[in-house]
Amino acid sequence: MKKQQKEITIFYCTRQRERVAQIVEGFNGSGVLKIRKVALPCSGKLEVFQLTKALENGADGIALFGCPEEECRYMVGSSRAKGRVAYTGKILETIGLEKERVRRFVLQSQPGQETLKAISDWAEKVKTMRPVLENLK
Repeated sequence: MKKQQKEITIFYCTRQRERVAQIVEGFNGSGVLKIRKVALPCSGKLEVFQLTKALENGADGIALFGCPEEECRYMVGSSRAKGRVAYTGKILETIGLEKERVRRFVLQSQPGQETLKAISDWAEKVKTMRPVLENLK
């Protein structure tokens, strides 16, 4: 049985709560995406296994919303998150999946139009991807 909706899991730094809520609100109007949100004390607390587990549990795409590196309250959290997302992309490519399924977005205090467009474009790309488990057969 094929699932009707595409699912995106969003991991985010708690400092980005309001901005993420606005972005998710924009997605909810489409009815095509199911959004699962996971708050983190810092985006740097996200581990590679959490990203791959989200895909294993049915997510078609994963977005990580974090702070700019120079604004991270834990100093190195944002740069750690950047490396972990990149590493997860390499794992996905190795097993035959699109590395674009996992994407990190840096949110400024006021996300600009180009950031919002990048998020929207990424979500549209995820909608066109085959389900993860279907790709691994």
